[in-house]
Amino acid sequence: MTHEFYDYLVNVKGYSVRTMMSYRNDITAFVAWAHTERRGARWSTLTKGDIEAFIADNAKAGKAPASTNRYLASISALYKWMQTQGYKVENPCRYASRRKVGETLPNTIDTLELRAAYEHSHGMVHIMLGLLYVTGCRIQELLDLRWEDINFKTWAVRLHGKGQKDRIVFATEETLAELDTIREQGNHEGRLFWIDQRTARRMIYDALKAHCHAKQLSPHAIRHTVATQMAANGANVVTIAKLLGHEHIETTQKYIDLAKATDLRAAQRAYIKFN
Repeated sequence: MTHEFYDYLVNVKGYSVRTMMSYRNDITAFVAWAHTERRGARWSTLTKGDIEAFIADNAKAGKAPASTNRYLASISALYKWMQTQGYKVENPCRYASRRKVGETLPNTIDTLELRAAYEHSHGMVHIMLGLLYVTGCRIQELLDLRWEDINFKTWAVRLHGKGQKDRIVFATEETLAELDTIREQGNHEGRLFWIDQRTARRMIYDALKAHCHAKQLSPHAIRHTVATQMAANGANVVTIAKLLGHEHIETTQKYIDLAKATDLRAAQRAYIKFN
């Protein structure tokens, strides 16, 4: 039954295999606990008390609040799916207590350092860095780009987001001019980048590490940087949410908070456009 749920996450919800594996690991951990602590229990007989006991045991074992709250979210998602499939179950996570998570601000990269990494990169990684920075897209959205998603006249880029939700963002003349060079060489069918996510992450990390000193050197840190700079330059939370493809405004608010926690004048001076 759980295998059907994992198929649903990938094929219906449009989640990446990596995200699906995160759900699976959380649920597998809970199943292992239930087999030991609640022998004979079924999905239909587990209670809120059982869920909270599982969370408490993990907290005692040193699991961070963010991890135990993720367990709750994953198990709850499974129960909600079972209900839609006609299983006679109640969701015991519905009223389970979430642990408080300390406020954390997203990791960003200094924009001057990011610009240096971009300028000193070459070939495919140069184009990937440019698109990541000017669009704020996710790494998988970047790798899913096809040539027909690029409008070279209007600079519009169609991104294929989570949950099969497309959105339009805009690149810059500089970035698209580099893409146009590749197109003129005859590579203008199918996907822009014929590499997997692991390879792309490694290439981007290697390009960043020589010039950037941020705590996290990843495509998602670039995405955080884009969002934070948009907030520092006056973009409102709704606009940023639309550009990033956030389903919930609350997800976007952290970038507004980070911009407020920074010297806005310094942030604006450091904001380097790629055109």
